[in-house]
Amino acid sequence: MNTNEFERSALDEREWQAQERARIAARTGDGASLAQDPLAARYRRVADALRTPLPDALPADFAARMAQIVQAPAAPVDAPLGEARFESGLMRGLIGVFALAGAVVAAMYGAQWLPPILGLLRLDSASAVNWALALAACVGTSWGLDRLRHHGKATHAA
Repeated sequence: MNTNEFERSALDEREWQAQERARIAARTGDGASLAQDPLAARYRRVADALRTPLPDALPADFAARMAQIVQAPAAPVDAPLGEARFESGLMRGLIGVFALAGAVVAAMYGAQWLPPILGLLRLDSASAVNWALALAACVGTSWGLDRLRHHGKATHAA
C-alpha cells in the first residue's frame, strides 16, 4: 500500500467514524457530544434529514379520484379536429406533388437511366444469382418469423 492509499484509507475511516457518531447522536438525541466534532456535526444534519419522514405526496382521496378518471370516457388528447384535417390534406397534397414530380423526372430522364438499371437486374452471372437468392432468403425469413410471431400471439390470446 503506497502513501496515498494509506492516507485515503485513513481519511475514509475518519469519515465513516464521524458518520457513525452522528447517526448514534441523532438516534439518542444527544447533540452535546458533537459540539467538539465539526465533522460529525455536519453528518448529524444529514442523519436528522434522513430520519425525518417524507411528507405524504398523495391526497387522501387519491384512490377515489383515480377510479373516477379510469371509469370516465377518454377525452381526445389530439389536436383539434380542424388542425387534423388541415394536416391530413396538406400531407395528401405533398404526396401528390412528389408523385407528379417523380413521374415528370421519369418521363424526362428515363431513357438515360432505365437501360443501366435493367442491365443490373439481369441474372446472367453467378454473383447476381447469389445476391438474388440472399435477398429471397432474407425476405422469406422475415415473413416467416412475422407469421410465427402473429401465430404465437393468436395462440396465447385464445
